[in-house]
Amino acid sequence: MTVLIAAFQAGRYIDEAIESVLAQTFHDFELLIIDDASTDDTSNRVCAHTGDPRVCAITHIRNIGRAASRNHGIDLARGEYIAFLDADDRCESSRLEQQLAYLDSHPEITGVGSWMALIDEQGNRLDDQIYSLPLEPDHVACRMLFECSLAQPAMMVRRYALSSYRYDTDIALAEDYELWARMITTCRFANLAEPLTCYRRHAEQVSVNQLHAQQHVDFDIYGRQLARLGITYDQQDLIRHECVFKRYGRKPVLEHTGAPLDIHYLRWCNAWLSELRAANAQYRIYPEPALSDMLVSCWIFACRKAARNSGWLRVAAEFMRSELRSAIVPFMKRHMKTRLRVRGGLARPD
Repeated sequence: MTVLIAAFQAGRYIDEAIESVLAQTFHDFELLIIDDASTDDTSNRVCAHTGDPRVCAITHIRNIGRAASRNHGIDLARGEYIAFLDADDRCESSRLEQQLAYLDSHPEITGVGSWMALIDEQGNRLDDQIYSLPLEPDHVACRMLFECSLAQPAMMVRRYALSSYRYDTDIALAEDYELWARMITTCRFANLAEPLTCYRRHAEQVSVNQLHAQQHVDFDIYGRQLARLGITYDQQDLIRHECVFKRYGRKPVLEHTGAPLDIHYLRWCNAWLSELRAANAQYRIYPEPALSDMLVSCWIFACRKAARNSGWLRVAAEFMRSELRSAIVPFMKRHMKTRLRVRGGLARPD
């Protein structure tokens, strides 16, 4: 197994990341650290750990970026599995053991992630805050349509799968989202319902100081997925696409689109969701019935919210005309069955 850390200007946190890997209950791994030409003390701190024979340090003479650094690490990795960790995060001690056991017992699964606990700059847990993600492979795949349903610092992936894929070096932000969204066309991923990685919140991280730029990249990734389904779109479609799937209410929809969440929005929503379902029936990228269940759930939510602005009668008429109506009853049956199983302690929700 290879644990891969791509680091840049990570001197403040990388000791904690490295120590969390070396303290794993599973010991048979190589820890490959790629220092992408840091100008702080990252390299010195990494070198301080090379007395452990499992640690291998590579230092770039020039900065090539996060995506290219991870690709370099994948090329150098010798393990059957590659576990990723960001240089400012840390692992729980049983992370590798649990993920390895899962992949060994699920040969059909390409990679497995986990939930993450949130920590502050000093490494303290943030009031038991947990970053939860869908568990089942079908749900992980469908959620990619509107958000990244796998956490990069928590992933363990079979190395052979990554031999056919690479991080896109033309994408400076959210390159992990783009990779996983591309891989779900041929691969299956799952998440474990336990916070096996601690995700650090701090002012220097990309998700904080480049939030607006990252949103533009997210839109690009939505568009790439829509293109694979043969769907044409414009910028307004992408904005509303996000609003629908992230279940924005009346105020956020108005703020994002400049138009109210009313019957006109609902008619667009009906046409959009129906087109997604029909296109997927042709290209078979996203698993069914998980996709139809997700579309119906978003459709019902949009109808509920539109009724406030346009009245229940108009919304009910639009609801009954929807091509999604054939999927509503099966969705309700599966939804109720899941709720009953959860209530009975036989399963847990995603």
